[in-house]
Order: sequence, then structure tokens, then C-alpha cells
Amino acid sequence: MSTSHRVYSDLFQLSDFVQQVAVSQSKNLIIDVLREYFKQDTFYRYSTDGFGFPLTPNVTDLPPDIQEERTTRIFIGDIFRFDKRYWPAIVVRHASGRTYHVSFNQNYTTKYRLDLVVDGYGERSYIRIPTHKVVAGAWDQSFDVQIAAESIPDREELTDIVSSFFIGKIRQEIYESGLFIRNVNIGGEREEDWGNDKVYLQNITLDTYSEWRREIPINANDLLETINFCFNYGLFGGENFATSTTLVTTEDNTIGIDV
Repeated sequence: MSTSHRVYSDLFQLSDFVQQVAVSQSKNLIIDVLREYFKQDTFYRYSTDGFGFPLTPNVTDLPPDIQEERTTRIFIGDIFRFDKRYWPAIVVRHASGRTYHVSFNQNYTTKYRLDLVVDGYGERSYIRIPTHKVVAGAWDQSFDVQIAAESIPDREELTDIVSSFFIGKIRQEIYESGLFIRNVNIGGEREEDWGNDKVYLQNITLDTYSEWRREIPINANDLLETINFCFNYGLFGGENFATSTTLVTTEDNTIGIDV
């Protein structure tokens, strides 16, 4: 599962963030899975233009049959994407969030890689070389999925469709993409005046759990573990130790040690 969200800033990379499933990534993930789901429908069909945006052109004075072919039958997206109304609509907003530390030290651990080491006699073994210091934590967040329709039946049907989608259809796929849905809550029905008509609204709240992660590189040239290993590996002693230098070959370089 992927989303259309891209990060162009360099600050995540400069700060060694490799994962940050918070506001932008989570909201885009929810929007994208809803869009893909409604593309399969024939009644509430979601359609896009050539750039991937909701197909909502100006269809004033067009016959109804042409309008059905040239427009989407539902709008799904961010509430700030359009400054005009289009119904029925499903809009996603970030409601709240707070950081949640999994452990007192923010899961402070070390990431290792396996290197193949060969000595001067051809003996082969694997060693674990620390490569990154890892710091991680979690997010508790809420997202509001608002259903807006011009009729009460549309509002009720879309509320049932969307809520069942999140609790039984897409939960595992979203989890594999880094966002875990803990609870799905349906709010009360309400209406708002719009011109001489009314728009019928209902909110679905998603309580979610996600994570952030930093992997801070360790300079391999300063690793005390590598130096200690090389000395221990070369000190065999006795008459059978025939060479004056043991070569330790790693993935990155070869170290010569006099014994």
C-alpha cells in the first residue's frame, strides 16, 4: 500500500528520520485507500482527471447523462482541497495527536549489520558491526472522516459503507503501511443550512496508532568493537602460527595486524 504523499524537504534526512507516520502520511493514506475502494463502486463511483485529482469540472447546463460520464459521483479528499461544495463528499481531517513513548529511553537500541571476516588461513566467520543508533516512539492520533450528502439515505448508507470498510476490509493493509486503527467511532447525525436546502452530515472518528523512528549513523572507522575483534582474532600463539600478519577482510576494507 502506498500513498501519493511526497516529502521534498531535506530536514527529515538531515535529522536521520527514516519513519514519521504522523499527520501528512496518515491522512493521505486514509484518503487514498478510500479513493481506491470507491473506484470499484458503480453507484458512488469515484473518478479522477488525468492528474489524479477528483473529476469535478464545471458542469453547469450540461445534460444529466453527460454529467454522469464526465464527473465523479463522490468527492473524497482533504476538506481544504476545494473552496466549493460537492456532494456527496467524504473529507478527512486530522483531529488530534499526542506522542507516546514506548519506553523510558525512547526504545534506544543499536542496529547491526553482518560482515564476513576471512583471516590469513582462510578461516571464515561472521561478526555483527554496529551501524546505527536507533531512537523510536509512537503517536496516538485521531482523524475525523466526515460524510456530507444532500439526502438522509445517502448519509446513512455512506456512513455504513465507510465504517464497515475501516473495521473489516482495510485494517490489515493500513497496518502494514504503518497506521494501526484501534477504534472506529460513529458520531451523531446533524444538518446544516445551505442556501434554501440542507446538507446532512455525520462524522466517523478513527483512533489510530503509528510510529516515528530515527536511525543515527555510526562512523565505522571509530568502532572499538572492530579493533578489539581484529586483535583477538590474530593472537593465536604457538609454533603453528606461521604468518607475521593476519589479514581481516570485511565488506568495506582490509585491515592488516602485526603479531
